[in-house]
Amino acid sequence: MFDKLTPTLIRSLAVFAFMLAISLVVISISFFYMDGAYQDKQSAKRDMRKWQTKINSSVEKNQIIDEFESNFLKLVNQGVVGAEDRLSWFETIQNTAKKRGMPSVKYSITSQIALKEKNIKKEYRGIDVYKSVMTLDIKMAHEGDLFALLNDLQKADGLYALDSCIIEKISKKSVDVNNNMKAKCELGWYTFRGSKAKKRKKS
Repeated sequence: MFDKLTPTLIRSLAVFAFMLAISLVVISISFFYMDGAYQDKQSAKRDMRKWQTKINSSVEKNQIIDEFESNFLKLVNQGVVGAEDRLSWFETIQNTAKKRGMPSVKYSITSQIALKEKNIKKEYRGIDVYKSVMTLDIKMAHEGDLFALLNDLQKADGLYALDSCIIEKISKKSVDVNNNMKAKCELGWYTFRGSKAKKRKKS
């Protein structure tokens, strides 16, 4: 059979074999290239998902920080964080008493004391909580004057809770616009500061 091969046919077969070999090489290279490109693409997708997760987490954390920062600054502006603003309390009492024509409003306030940690909820530990007790002795036409005073004090700088309040009728008249009732109330004013113990641990 090989005797029938002419030089022209041999050259054609050689060229064909050469082209076939080159084609196989090209196909193999293309396969490895495509496989590498696919792996790179998958790796890029995984990296992209990781970064997307990090970005989403960062955005969420920043939103939380912004929310807490806003609330914290609001407390600072209200005089709840930091030093007491007693002048604001006294001015509010005087202004309300004058505006409503209350015959007598006497007030006093104790020295500020730190609350013991055992009396503070677990989630608030690490924050120093201070309390000052304000006593109000009031003579008024009716209980609406007291409610107005307590409501106005909520607008003053600080945070208070009404601990106790006793209201009595002192006038025998059915209506006495000047001096019909009296009240004695105790309010607890609270302020917050970062714990010194916590700061020492960090340092």
